[in-house]
Amino acid sequence: MRLRSLLLTVVVLLPLLSSGGPLHQPAQAASQCQGEISTTLWNTTVQRHALVPFSFGFMPFNEDGKWEDDGPEPASSTEFDHDPSLHPEDPWMYNPSWPLPTLEPLQTNHYMTMQIGNDSAGALRFNLSSAHRTTFCVNLNTEANNLTEPVNADIYLLTSQQYDRYEEAYRMMHGGWWWQDMDLAGGDSDVLSDIPPEWRSFNPLGWQTYRDVHQYQDRSEATFSLSLDGPQVYTSMFDGDTWEDFYLIIDTWDNTNDNDAEASNAVVLADVTVITEERSVLFPPWTVPLFLLGVIVSAVVVPVVLNKRYMGAGIDGAEASTKVSVPVLEQASTTPAHAQEEEA
Repeated sequence: MRLRSLLLTVVVLLPLLSSGGPLHQPAQAASQCQGEISTTLWNTTVQRHALVPFSFGFMPFNEDGKWEDDGPEPASSTEFDHDPSLHPEDPWMYNPSWPLPTLEPLQTNHYMTMQIGNDSAGALRFNLSSAHRTTFCVNLNTEANNLTEPVNADIYLLTSQQYDRYEEAYRMMHGGWWWQDMDLAGGDSDVLSDIPPEWRSFNPLGWQTYRDVHQYQDRSEATFSLSLDGPQVYTSMFDGDTWEDFYLIIDTWDNTNDNDAEASNAVVLADVTVITEERSVLFPPWTVPLFLLGVIVSAVVVPVVLNKRYMGAGIDGAEASTKVSVPVLEQASTTPAHAQEEEA
């Protein structure tokens, strides 16, 4: 009886104590970025984007960086000057043609390099596959005195909706058309310092990374893995279902997040390796709440069962016994018989 109760308790508590259980998954899992590299098909499996401080709005450049209109190429629309030595991005990166092309699901390995100018942001857009585990390895360097050395910047992973808010925050912090009239930051770029995370989405400068964890700030390298529960679809009350792509961001400007890296005043060279691994076992998303419900039910039921078994121990095999009267013990008199006769 006691052995069965002990085994039942161990079976219930083992998933909670095990480090490999679904409640104890590390956020940063991968340390190897090795595999057979495929040829990157730009605008088919990967698309390159950029945010630069000297250009805003749509300008119809083609992929070769040439102005497509018949008239002269417009000058910079903001007060920021374009320094080619600090901004190597091509115009088609920060003025893409709309609508953006539909990318194929990412199912192969890729290695890419990109240059990010000072006070800018470089982005790679992917269509991540939920049937594959995707690992990102990013290394950041810069050239100084003909020598390559590590440089710190910020690395983020955003969805399409999150990237739109990030892009809007960048534009406002770099001379957006109504930024001068509404000083939301109060003269301080760290506007989100005193705002709780759950309220930041109501601030025009607020933005968040995917699952609130994929942000690696002020570092020269980062390695992390991602496994999706299913296709990433955003459901809106007004627009219906919208497919979500993913943006890997290399951030070299002093953004509105706390503890991020400052602008490096140099061109950052990013080496990006993306490794995909097909997942052998895919659990549907409803298995997570089902598992948690089982844990809660077990925490309530198991003590009741153990208490009932303890209280009933030794009674199950007992047989009802017949009632037996307790015999009356009669004591013999201590007076001798002949003495009793004489008294009589």
